[in-house]
Amino acid sequence: MKKKKHANSLTPWQRLVSLLHHERTSINYIFVYAILIGIIGLTLPLGTTAVYNLLSNGAIYSSTYILIAVVLIGVVVAGALLIGQLTLVEFLEQKIFTTASMDFAFRLPRIKPQELHGERPAELVNRFFDILTIQKGLTKLLVDIVAACVQIFFSAILLSFYHPVFMAVGLFALLAISLVLFLYYRRGVETSMDESSHKYELVAHFEEVAEDLDNYRGNPEMMEKVVRKADEITSRYLISRNEHFSILKKFFISAVAMRTILMGGLLLLGAFFVVEREMTFGQFVAAEVIVVQISYAVEKLMTNLNTVFDMVTSSEKLAVVTDLEIEEGK
Repeated sequence: MKKKKHANSLTPWQRLVSLLHHERTSINYIFVYAILIGIIGLTLPLGTTAVYNLLSNGAIYSSTYILIAVVLIGVVVAGALLIGQLTLVEFLEQKIFTTASMDFAFRLPRIKPQELHGERPAELVNRFFDILTIQKGLTKLLVDIVAACVQIFFSAILLSFYHPVFMAVGLFALLAISLVLFLYYRRGVETSMDESSHKYELVAHFEEVAEDLDNYRGNPEMMEKVVRKADEITSRYLISRNEHFSILKKFFISAVAMRTILMGGLLLLGAFFVVEREMTFGQFVAAEVIVVQISYAVEKLMTNLNTVFDMVTSSEKLAVVTDLEIEEGK
């Protein structure tokens, strides 16, 4: 079924934001947790530098144990905050599912007859399963992707304290990510939508057959027709899926390229600054830890964009039902 367009129709991303907007209070808490985890996560490179500087004297002092304890406490606190984050996300998933189920229950019997002209109402209900995709994607969107963004931001700031030139490393990561998203995001959404449309087309075909099985049993011609049509739809699905994956590969390749440039830049600049006595070896080690964190955060961000595309597509598919006009006062 092709979704009817209305004058005030939203973009797929706007639909997802609108769906989550009602839960903004819980989401804000998740963001706060992510910021705190990002700040506490900086204790690892800072603690590494401090411990190395103390050990460079060839002896272990009581302050060394204190620093190690502080780093370990930071790890435990960050873990506790992560558990709190995941608990909030679980609450959010349950609430979104409940809201969607009640919305469908209210709307389905009130949809105007003219809105369903030429359509099969039973097939529309399949769109509800997209709420499960949004549910499962919330953890990656609100925990993994947000954490990656926060980590890149704070790590870039911390790097500038070791040497001003390193600020360019953080700026490069932010600009490169923005450029890649600008180039491929829209096409990624389009291919994801095409893929989803063929998926529902195939399910609709199977439902149509299931509703009249007696007409197909013992009829070789009709059974062959079912297989042939399923094969045609599956072929279109695979073409769309491959097109979508080709976009995802561009994100993956971009992540590898960015990680390579970041690590190469750090090693070359860091080695030069250490030789020129512009930074200590301990600072170089800490900067390396930070850049490794940034590179892995970039990789996590890029590889999880598939989840974002799935969620955006699902919010658009839910609108196939929620955009249909309903009878007022009933």
